[in-house]
Amino acid sequence: MEIKSLINEDLIELNLVAATQIEVISQLTSLLSQQGRIKSETAFIEGVLEREGEFSTGFGNGFAIPHCKSDTVETASIIIGKTANGIEWNSLDEKPVNFIIMLAIPAAEGGTTHLQILSALSGKLMDDEFREQLMNATQAEQILNLLDDFITQKTN
Repeated sequence: MEIKSLINEDLIELNLVAATQIEVISQLTSLLSQQGRIKSETAFIEGVLEREGEFSTGFGNGFAIPHCKSDTVETASIIIGKTANGIEWNSLDEKPVNFIIMLAIPAAEGGTTHLQILSALSGKLMDDEFREQLMNATQAEQILNLLDDFITQKTN
């Protein structure tokens, strides 16, 4: 699997200016829309917020992985945002979030390789060094290289 099919530099915003969870989700959704990866921003945002309502995707250490599996998603995607200020996310550790990895999955691909890789990525975020490398990245290219190395390891 090529990471480039899931994410590119235009789906990474390392200087998000947002004060709330909804602002973050809206801004990252806009990046998806600009690339034609979703049919409806509204439907996608509603799907992400519905999922958040079931269980918070803020899993701690400053990271959140909001996601949506929906018919509005045209192309499986990873969208990344980083904020300078912490965002309240109802995280498991009750601390604010600075690094957001949003996943967009077409409903038809719910159980395929895409979701398996995205799930593996969630597991990789338990690795302190990997999280630190992501958090300290200052350029989109650095993030792509980290993700590419990880995906290459998982699929070879």
